Amino acid sequence: MGNGADTLQLLHTFARIADAGSLSAAARTLGISQASASRQLAALEGRLGTSLARRSTHDLTLTAEGARLLPRARRLLSDWEAAREDLAAGDAAPTGLLRVVAPTGFGPLVVAPAAARFTRRYPEVDVDLVFTNAPVDLVGLGADMQLKVGPVEGQDLMARRIGEVRRWLVASPDLDLRAHVTEDGEVRDGLPIVALSPFYDSLLVLTDGRGRQVSVTGRVRVRSNVLFAAYQAVLAGGGAGLLPVWLIAPDVAAGRLVRVTPNTDAATVPIHLVYPPGRFRAARTRLFAEMIEAEIKAVV
Repeated sequence: MGNGADTLQLLHTFARIADAGSLSAAARTLGISQASASRQLAALEGRLGTSLARRSTHDLTLTAEGARLLPRARRLLSDWEAAREDLAAGDAAPTGLLRVVAPTGFGPLVVAPAAARFTRRYPEVDVDLVFTNAPVDLVGLGADMQLKVGPVEGQDLMARRIGEVRRWLVASPDLDLRAHVTEDGEVRDGLPIVALSPFYDSLLVLTDGRGRQVSVTGRVRVRSNVLFAAYQAVLAGGGAGLLPVWLIAPDVAAGRLVRVTPNTDAATVPIHLVYPPGRFRAARTRLFAEMIEAEIKAVV
């Protein structure tokens, strides 16, 4: 059957193979040969008496049994790491793989550079970044944390609010909006809109300086689920858009964008750090969370 330490190594290799989607890619991340990765996978299959993956020339897919084993393997590896860190010296350098989920807006701008600096500071940590705005299963993905813009769904998730995104309604100065915006700044229905899913679509809700809410139904001319695509569409004159101040403030200052309603704002959007269920947070997760929180506060 093999000893426990050997089994943990086999489970570690299996999890890396599942994440990479191929033996060759997993072997590169593990610093071993493809043949060695294949032998370790075969050894685990022999130990469990079942096939865990289907191999082809170019890729690898998990069998039903492999898919069932993967979250359990991750929990076992996490529990072992928790015990190891708990008994290790408090000043021990962090190690291991850190998987972070982040939105497509903040992710490339803030999280990716922070990850690069983090790996230089802690050479024994590797970072796997997943950029998406779609709901994700943090446990199934094996993620250590998520930077989430917007509400957090899932009562079993651990979330901490670290900031908020302010938004302005802006447009290109070349876009003629006189038919939709009065001289005193009132916005009429039918305003051409660049929509950003899932944060807003045709309905815009704005708040004036006296706290009164104003709702406007626009006409969606361009719709995107990626922040930078919506931003580029607004810059190009595709319509007005509710965009984050951290992104557009330089454009407004330079005159590349203008505020459609200078005396109104949209509701702010919360920013959270989200963790999967469980009380243990590896040192690499805690330290990276501290770095990201500082980066976010500096940006927003």
